[in-house]
Amino acid sequence: MLAVVALVILLGIAFAAGYFTRDLVSRKRRAEARRWREYTEPGWLRAATPANTNQAANTNAPAPPATGELGLMLNRWESRARARRTV
Repeated sequence: MLAVVALVILLGIAFAAGYFTRDLVSRKRRAEARRWREYTEPGWLRAATPANTNQAANTNAPAPPATGELGLMLNRWESRARARRTV
């Protein structure tokens, strides 16, 4: 009987330690989020342009012609995607 009481007490201590640890980690994460909320983008970083685009850096330069079976397949996919976007 004494062993069961000791196990229940140890389980309670472990449970409380887990809650304390979770609270400590959450407080740190919230403090970090509060610090990031004050963050401002630097002027040289253009946030208006998306980072992942399929456009070449120099849009005036013509794209090299697609060669081979893979190139033709990619051209077909791209033309279908363009057609879906215009509809």
